[in-house]
Amino acid sequence: MNISVVEEINSTKIKTERKITFSSSAFGLIRENLRRNIGTKRVKSFLFHYGWEMGAQDGKVAMKSDTALDKLIKNGPILHVKNGHIRGFRHDCKVEFDEQKNFKKVLGQGAWYGSYEAEEYLKQSGISETPVCHTLIGYASGFMSTVFGHPLLAKEISCVAQGHDECRWVVKTKEEWAEEMPEALEIYNQTTIVNELKYTYDQLLEQKNFITQLSDFQKKITDEVIKGHDIDTIVDLVYDTIKIPVIAESKDGRTVAFSGMTEERYQELKDDIEQYATKHISKELLPFQKNLIVTGNQKRLLAPVLVQKEILGWCSFIYDEDDEDVQQEKDSLFLDRFANAVSLVLLNEKTKFETFERMKGNFLEAILEGKFTTDEILKRGAYTGLDLSQPYYIAVLSYKENNCSVQKEFILQEQLYDMTVRYFYDQGQTMLVGHKDQKIVCYFPTEKTNIEPVMNEFYQFLDKKYPQAGIKIGISNMVDDPSNADKGYEEALVALRLTTKKPVIPFQSLGIIGILINSQNINSIRSIAKQELGPLSQLDDIKSFELLKTLYFFLLNGGKLEQTMNDLALSMSGLRHRIHKIENILQKDLRDPYEAHQLLLIIKSLIVIEELSFQ
Repeated sequence: MNISVVEEINSTKIKTERKITFSSSAFGLIRENLRRNIGTKRVKSFLFHYGWEMGAQDGKVAMKSDTALDKLIKNGPILHVKNGHIRGFRHDCKVEFDEQKNFKKVLGQGAWYGSYEAEEYLKQSGISETPVCHTLIGYASGFMSTVFGHPLLAKEISCVAQGHDECRWVVKTKEEWAEEMPEALEIYNQTTIVNELKYTYDQLLEQKNFITQLSDFQKKITDEVIKGHDIDTIVDLVYDTIKIPVIAESKDGRTVAFSGMTEERYQELKDDIEQYATKHISKELLPFQKNLIVTGNQKRLLAPVLVQKEILGWCSFIYDEDDEDVQQEKDSLFLDRFANAVSLVLLNEKTKFETFERMKGNFLEAILEGKFTTDEILKRGAYTGLDLSQPYYIAVLSYKENNCSVQKEFILQEQLYDMTVRYFYDQGQTMLVGHKDQKIVCYFPTEKTNIEPVMNEFYQFLDKKYPQAGIKIGISNMVDDPSNADKGYEEALVALRLTTKKPVIPFQSLGIIGILINSQNINSIRSIAKQELGPLSQLDDIKSFELLKTLYFFLLNGGKLEQTMNDLALSMSGLRHRIHKIENILQKDLRDPYEAHQLLLIIKSLIVIEELSFQ
């Protein structure tokens, strides 16, 4: 049997608002997919506005029948049931009007039974921590707002999806919620997805343009560094690119570059920031991190120039003190690139400087080892920018820090070496600096007849920076021939061994000791010492050594008991006892100038030939 059915429906002739029917399980799937794609917070807003639109449309239809307001209010939950949103309800609504019978406020309360949203949520996700009937409260809010002609909002205060017995809700005016619970308006005021996507797109476009600009900026300054251009060129490029006055300055003040300001303005800003730093920060001016400093004369965004974890300087962007449009976050990214470029330039300069100085140090070590003739020394010296034909001094610097590991000792040695090179470079002194026998050796070409004051100032500088290093300096006599540098080195070593009382000793101050050592009469010195010092010459005996040390400082101080007591950290009675014991052992009067001078000379000779050391 064949059945044929032909039917035509022209929907364009139906003018009423269409309703689309679908199962609650289909809605549950839609909701879950929305949650996965746009997030829980966005789903809540989306479903609320979706429900609002349905409720508003039903409210407009209901109002066409000229039904009284109280019946419209009662009709809202009934429409909920007819639409399949709920299976039953409890509803109580109180409305207040003013004297002119204008709407004033409303308080609606009730419960929904059999909420399709709660049921589907439990099926898809299980128990919820918050109410989930967002479509229902949206529907109630849209319907009530339409029939009252005033914004009303429904809020769900308990939900079956939370494990409660019923889904309860409250309706109030938007103004009441704003006063009592402002967070309740969040779902109502939330930006729509379309608007937020547009805003996000605008933000991404702006960010893309900024990143492109930042990338171009970094490429430009990197190219300048690769080309070997100096800091002045880079500073000008930065100002031309971002149109913000800039400053780059090294910590030691040797390198200063600025652009976008006059010399007078730079000096004014420099004085201003130094005064501010004195009062508010520290002598180091600023820490490692970027900082926006605001004074009465400027706003300065500043970043450190770091080379090998050491601050070598700072880069700054300068704003007027009344400039409100300071984009610190974005400008900081430009400042970082600027500071990195300056770091590379300074690192390159530092590497070239240190490499050149190391080469000069190796040259000095070869000179001390006698590897070159005088002519070869003069020729090679010319390559380093030194005139080695003039007289010179050799200075030897020793250091000894107690309880120092091998690694720390090496680091200290390198720091002292770098500090020595930098110090005399800043003083404008051309010289050679090298290492030998774990000591720092300096070759001073100079016409000065006495460099002891220069070395004393240098010692004060080092001692202030490294007070625990135990720094001592020995200075040779003036030497004429560069090929005799090894002899100058030996003289400086002799002087260094006698730096017990004074940290800086010139060889010429040693008198007869120097002559003795130059004669290399070591066996004679040992023989005389054994004869004159008797039992005290047994240096491996601790008691004899302590008595000999006491004798040395007593003679060195010219027989002054109080000074000797302080040097040896002894009591006066203890010192007198030792002196008396020494005189008995030696059978000598230590107050006799001849005996005292002879004994002091012998002990100093033992120190010089390294038979004895009190350091």
